[in-house]
Amino acid sequence: MTTFLHTAPIKLLAILTIAVSITACGGSSNNSTNSAAPVKQRMTNLGEVFTDNTGMTLYTFNNDKPSISNCNDACAIKWPPLIAKDTAQADGRFSIITRADNSKQWALDGRPLYRWINDNVPGDTTGEEVKSLWYVAQVPPVSKWNAEVTSNGSTSKVTVLTDTNHKTLYAFTNDKSTSNGSSCNDGCTIEWPPLLAKANDKASGDYTLVTRDNGDKQWAYRGIPLYRFIDDSVAGDTVGENDENIWFVTEPLPTSKYTTTDQGLVLTDANWLSLYVLDNETTSKLVCKGPCLTTWPPLYADENDINRGNYTSFVNSEGKRQWAYKDQPLYHWKTDKKPNDTNGQGLSHPSGGTWIVAQP
Repeated sequence: MTTFLHTAPIKLLAILTIAVSITACGGSSNNSTNSAAPVKQRMTNLGEVFTDNTGMTLYTFNNDKPSISNCNDACAIKWPPLIAKDTAQADGRFSIITRADNSKQWALDGRPLYRWINDNVPGDTTGEEVKSLWYVAQVPPVSKWNAEVTSNGSTSKVTVLTDTNHKTLYAFTNDKSTSNGSSCNDGCTIEWPPLLAKANDKASGDYTLVTRDNGDKQWAYRGIPLYRFIDDSVAGDTVGENDENIWFVTEPLPTSKYTTTDQGLVLTDANWLSLYVLDNETTSKLVCKGPCLTTWPPLYADENDINRGNYTSFVNSEGKRQWAYKDQPLYHWKTDKKPNDTNGQGLSHPSGGTWIVAQP
């Protein structure tokens, strides 16, 4: 230990040195020190994401293994790794891995972090879903994976929500709403473990928290509580899809699925209200216009929503963005009030078209 003499200038210097040290060890809110993770948080069109200190979005790579980067050489030019300094130390969810060239890289929940060369300004998220392998590093403990999902006997590759270990997340149609929490308790949670939140976790954009019967907090997406499935063993497994006609994978969209009594499995909105298409309408040949949009309210899209798989957005006759499935615009029927309602099925349109429930 250094002993300081009783001279005022030296005492002052010591005090200033201590003050600077304290600030560097956590007094700054932007985590820009040599030892702490050089990351910030920012709200984007994809929700709240982690960024570097300049505000550029960070991403994870599905071909990486836990704490191992498989993005090197030419890949690392397009996807520059978030390099850690020699003095850096693990910081909460952020750890440090060693790359193939022996440089150090920051990782989130064990997933190496990267920027994307085509993002130009802070808040850009143009790297989302590139080659179905790259996804933004989200602040809530949720990630994404491009998985094979079988619905109505048809298998397709879709982006699904996962936990940080890339285990698929599911919605339970017996759940009522965010305010009422989860209907899966006791023995149900053995097969369907809820995605629990930590004590200091906070709601973020589409990701909210519900209170379970035992007082635990659980993550929800667009009001739908999230669960894993015990029989999913590796990243991307979707064994629980359509289990007992009441469990469905959760996609990063304002849609879900519901097995109705009359029409079987149908596409729904996030409240499990049935969605419809008009059999003679496409996004390039709009038929439902004017008063039709009052009786058949569109499934609107946000301005910054991105297309995913069979779901695309387009500008409808109102000048607003609307979702379409396989190029057919999606609508609600005004008299459907609860899940399982399909009152619009088979109704005719003056154009000669027929309204049918949208099915995956």
